Amino acid sequence: MDAKIFNEYLENRYLDQINYYEKASAKNQKKYKNCQWLLIILSTLTTLLAAVKTIGDYDMQYFIVVSAASVTILTSALKTFQYQELWVNYRTTIEQLKPEIFYYKFDSGEYGVPGIDKEKLFVTRVESILNKEHDVWPVAKKTNEQGDKKDAKDKTTETK
Repeated sequence: MDAKIFNEYLENRYLDQINYYEKASAKNQKKYKNCQWLLIILSTLTTLLAAVKTIGDYDMQYFIVVSAASVTILTSALKTFQYQELWVNYRTTIEQLKPEIFYYKFDSGEYGVPGIDKEKLFVTRVESILNKEHDVWPVAKKTNEQGDKKDAKDKTTETK
């Protein structure tokens, strides 16, 4: 493989993908932890308000209902959007991608086999890791992506 093409692949694909997965992992981790903290606080608040029932002249019934409904909504959102699963999948992908460049640079493992096209092997292994990550996408994300592809296909068909 040509050195210029390989360097472009490193910059435009490999490093971009690592950057993307790091940001996506951090974003999903933050969303997951924020939802979890809200659930903990609202669940505790609901229990305390239900035990007290009134505070001074205020009936806590409406606050209890709102708090319990918020817990239900947050729980459903965590299940639906699967922030924890995405966070873990993205983090796993990063951890698989990162050492690949070192294996390449230090002729480690398969890269040390005499006569091997190291650049081609690198590209193949990186793309394999990325494809494997796509295979473990949550169902909701796969469905959204398939819908986007169908919409794009429908638009191309309409323009013909």
